[in-house]
Amino acid sequence: MTVDLELTERVKAASEEAGFVRVGVAEAGRLEEESGYLDAWLAEGREGQMAWMADTAEVRKDPRDANMLAECKSVIVMAAPYAHGHGYEGPPPARVAKYALGRDYHNVLTKKARRVAKGLQDAGYVARVAVDSKPVFERAWAERAGVGFIGKNCCLIVPGIGSHVFLACIVTTASLRPDTPIDRRCGSCTLCLEACPTRAFVEPRSLDARRCISYLTIEHSGEIPEAYRSGIGPWLFGCDVCQDVCPYNQTAGATSRSMAAFERGDRWDGIEAPQFLQMSEDAFRTWSEGSPLKRAQREGLARNAALVLGNRGEAIHLPVLDEAASDHASPVVRQAADWARHELMRRRADEE
Repeated sequence: MTVDLELTERVKAASEEAGFVRVGVAEAGRLEEESGYLDAWLAEGREGQMAWMADTAEVRKDPRDANMLAECKSVIVMAAPYAHGHGYEGPPPARVAKYALGRDYHNVLTKKARRVAKGLQDAGYVARVAVDSKPVFERAWAERAGVGFIGKNCCLIVPGIGSHVFLACIVTTASLRPDTPIDRRCGSCTLCLEACPTRAFVEPRSLDARRCISYLTIEHSGEIPEAYRSGIGPWLFGCDVCQDVCPYNQTAGATSRSMAAFERGDRWDGIEAPQFLQMSEDAFRTWSEGSPLKRAQREGLARNAALVLGNRGEAIHLPVLDEAASDHASPVVRQAADWARHELMRRRADEE
């Protein structure tokens, strides 16, 4: 394959100008190792309710699939940091994953990636942007493109920055110079696997989504299985536990290129977790506009808030749980609030 060196450098320069802190290129092809893993993962039902994973499995295995880009020659992967430090924030007493404190990354990064893609399109090539919105194995391509390596917690780790990063991909018909992959550097460390409150890791780099707090609080609809409710702890939306114990995040330095759009937004000012149990649909729609939390929907966040309050075990939250258990419009929230009030009272009894 004859590669266009000049175009490769222009693409990388455009990526940096757009605000991405790492960019790499991989030659398009079938992801053999990941294909086998994906088939086994789906066969065991570890995707839970994420039916789209099975529906798009064949496309994920190879970007040259007719449903992606049949003439794809290269995959460009760009990384943008969204957090630094280890302080938790969210509506008291709950916590929210760091990536969700600011604006929705899909919209922000898609616009930036499209600016990079335009340079390819202007040169006469097809370029399709994917920001967690198309069936592209972003982390696998990031590893092949030398952007980082996949840790035992299944997150991409970018040396010097850590794993608190978003990824944007461009699949293109342009033949660009591929970068050298980075070796995996976790060594014997298993801190992330041991820290998971719900024991979601079957083995290193193998996650059962059905047990994962991020999946349960965001993607899972309906009642959360009782076995995992206590493990959810304070997490209203998402989870950072396996990333925050990672040594690569402990030593990562702050970056001046971090995007302000992902910093804590003012939507969090003056709001506390109990309010999600009382929020109307209209109020939730207004509050969640432009936020990743919109994905969980009002029912999901109210359900999660009830579980958080039950796990917190503070008597001050009993009235709002009593009200939700009897009066909330959603049977899912009523059930969660009923469990939470009993859990709250049990925890208080154990402390006395």
